Amino acid sequence: AGTPQQRAPLHTKLFPAPGMQEVRTLDKQNPVVRLTPMESAVGTLAVAGSMRAVWEAADFRTGSVSSGELRRENLSGVIVDTPGNRPLVGYEEELALIPLRRSSMLRRALFFPKPKQPMSVGIYNGRSLTVPAKAGERSFYVLSVLRIGNVLELRAEVIPYGMELKAIWEAFGFTMSSEFPFRGN
Repeated sequence: AGTPQQRAPLHTKLFPAPGMQEVRTLDKQNPVVRLTPMESAVGTLAVAGSMRAVWEAADFRTGSVSSGELRRENLSGVIVDTPGNRPLVGYEEELALIPLRRSSMLRRALFFPKPKQPMSVGIYNGRSLTVPAKAGERSFYVLSVLRIGNVLELRAEVIPYGMELKAIWEAFGFTMSSEFPFRGN
C-alpha cells in the first residue's frame, strides 16, 4: 500500500504564459499575462483608468459598478462583500480594486477603460503593466481577469467601437444577479 499521490496544482498544467516581470504592455502582441500564486494572493490588484467594473464571484453572483462613489444608481447586480467587509471588486475614488487575499472568491472580472485612455494595472510588488487605449482603427481593449485554480490571468480583449457596455458584458456571458427583496427574520 502506497501513500496517496498529491495532485499537481492546476496552474502548473496550463499553457505557458508570460508573467508581469516579462510584459509591460498587454496588447495584441502580448494578450495574456499570468500572475504567480503569490502575486495572485497578496495585496491588491489595482486598475487605474477604468470607468466600470463587472464581476462574477465563485458562487456565480454578479454585479457591475462605475468608478467614483458607490451609489445605488451606479450599481447593477449585487455587491459581493468579503470577510473584512470590503467589496470583492470595487472602487476607491477612480481606482478599481480587487483584494487579492480573497481572490478565491472571484471567478472573473472585466474592466472597461475611460474613453480613449489607457488602463494601468499594478500589484503589491511594484510590478505593473499598461493596457493601451486603442486596439486598432475601430476597436479598443477591455481588461479581463480570470481566476484559474489559485492564479489570476489578465487578458486584453479586443472590442469594436460602438457597443454599449451592457452588450459587451453580455457577450462575455455576464448576466446581472438580483437581490432577494425579502430575506426573512
